[in-house]
Amino acid sequence: MPDRYCRLRGMEQALQDLLAGPALAEAILEHIAACDLALTRRILVDVGDSLLFSAEDLGTQESWLMSPTLFRCLLKPHVARLIDLVHSCGVKVFHHDDGAIRPLLPELIEMGIDLLNPVQWRCRGMEREGLARDFGDRLVFHGGVDNQYTLPFGTPEDVRRQVRENIAIFGAARGYIVTPCHNLQPNTPTANVLALYEAVN
Repeated sequence: MPDRYCRLRGMEQALQDLLAGPALAEAILEHIAACDLALTRRILVDVGDSLLFSAEDLGTQESWLMSPTLFRCLLKPHVARLIDLVHSCGVKVFHHDDGAIRPLLPELIEMGIDLLNPVQWRCRGMEREGLARDFGDRLVFHGGVDNQYTLPFGTPEDVRRQVRENIAIFGAARGYIVTPCHNLQPNTPTANVLALYEAVN
């Protein structure tokens, strides 16, 4: 929802709306949520699936993109409705949220997310060991191979080492899927991409 809201209003104006024009923000978010729910219902009922992708992007490298109060008032009810719909169809929720979102994780888990992506562990508070220890019994982790430093600038051995570390750290969690933290960047050497998959094998 925030992504489409930002595309409609522009990032700067969208964030200003949350404080200066909450009524407008709520009206726009309600419309986006209604479209999301209708489309999701059609996908799940008419097509069928076992996993639904949900993306919010609520974090920066250092903190949340908005205050907890704004999240709870303006976004959480809509996200919760979508998750409830998905679960009512017996489908799991694959949730994407960039950045430093650790303080938000208990609420996202309470709302019902099943898989967390992309696990940007270089962000503040997102240390892998802490995530696995505190949330591993309730989440499947998807990602965790750093695409900001290790994949583009490390050696193949750096990549292989990180894959092994991630498997060791998240191995006792509910589940772990080895992938890059996010999209592979254009400056990622092919040798490092191959090293990632060779290390998994």
